[in-house]
Amino acid sequence: MNFKSHALALSEFISKYSPIWIEEIMNEYPETINDYPNEWITLLDSLNEQELFDVDCKRPVEKLKDSSFEAFMQAIKDLTDIPNIPFSPELPLEDWAFQGVKKKKRHEIQKIVPVLKRVRDELKFDRVVDIGGGVGHLSRVLSHYHQIPSVSIDQNVEFQEIGKMRLQKFRKLDGAENVVFMNLTFGKDEDSADLKKVFHENSLGLGLHTCGPLANTLIEATIDYQTKGLLSFGCCYHKMKSEKDFPLSNFYKENKFPVLNLFGLTLATRSHAEMTFDTYQTKERVKNYRYALHLFLMRHFNNKTYTDVGECHLSMYWKPFHFYISDKLKHLNLEHNFSDEYFDNFYDDPALQRELRVMFLCNIIRWQLGRALEVYLQVDRCLYLEEHGYEVSLHQYFDEALSPRNLGILALHK
Repeated sequence: MNFKSHALALSEFISKYSPIWIEEIMNEYPETINDYPNEWITLLDSLNEQELFDVDCKRPVEKLKDSSFEAFMQAIKDLTDIPNIPFSPELPLEDWAFQGVKKKKRHEIQKIVPVLKRVRDELKFDRVVDIGGGVGHLSRVLSHYHQIPSVSIDQNVEFQEIGKMRLQKFRKLDGAENVVFMNLTFGKDEDSADLKKVFHENSLGLGLHTCGPLANTLIEATIDYQTKGLLSFGCCYHKMKSEKDFPLSNFYKENKFPVLNLFGLTLATRSHAEMTFDTYQTKERVKNYRYALHLFLMRHFNNKTYTDVGECHLSMYWKPFHFYISDKLKHLNLEHNFSDEYFDNFYDDPALQRELRVMFLCNIIRWQLGRALEVYLQVDRCLYLEEHGYEVSLHQYFDEALSPRNLGILALHK
């Protein structure tokens, strides 16, 4: 992939729709609705729930054919069409190797290991250093079954103790290498002396879903320590600090590409998860209750800003509205004399239901931008590694139904 040309195309597209992704619907509502084309809202409003579900899942819908909204969806598809990792046969392992490993993790390990074996044959690195390795499932499979020495780094002592106990229970094949557990905070200055013992020019770093800025820390450490390279999968982009953690590359900075704020980073995080129709309906219900609460606060408490109201069990959203709003007003320490009947009548009012419908349709439009923002962020990281002399590739490694954060950056120092 030519990362510079792809970045330019992504930047142009993202800039065009920045008013949509840069704000949540509730921020500065109702002015935010003006950023969404009326033609698109009317078109989506003509669809039934199954068709809207298909739109949200990025599937073609006949009623959208030849529309400007279909062109918008196609542009996103083209910009986010990242190739799958070149076929590597999954290495056969006995079921015992994955005892206690969840299906998602097993799938990820089986896709990653053949790539790491191929890279090791090519670059002859002497160990994989797994950042945020938890109980060490991946390190154990690499070391015990594929003779690749592995170091599992994590700051959670309890996870590592569980991992050490499991090592004694699992059988090793002939030629098995050892797993080393290191309890430290990756990137913390006071831990750098210990880190240098394992993370050096003959190591390969691995970050399987390194949370937020930890992916950047791994990239910076890879460059600083001049390791053989890294294989990095980002996640939880909303934990990054806007402008501090993005962008990284000089190319993005010099061209003054759009900077992703918290709302853009959050949208990138939630961009690519497969869902069932039940999940879609639950999402709609959650949004409707949350928006209705926001509109209630606007009208009765003159509160126009986004207000954090905390989480609640999903079952709450399927109860009458008064259960939900009473709980949230209590959470916000707002005294009132409204009755349950008043709350339910407020929610059931046809005018409010129409308002909620438009807000939800706008969100369906907004959600489509998530994957483009994620690819935009990952391409910045790829360019930064290229600028520091690494040979870089970006591929989809996992089945999105099992592991939606499936974009992997492989950077090799040759």
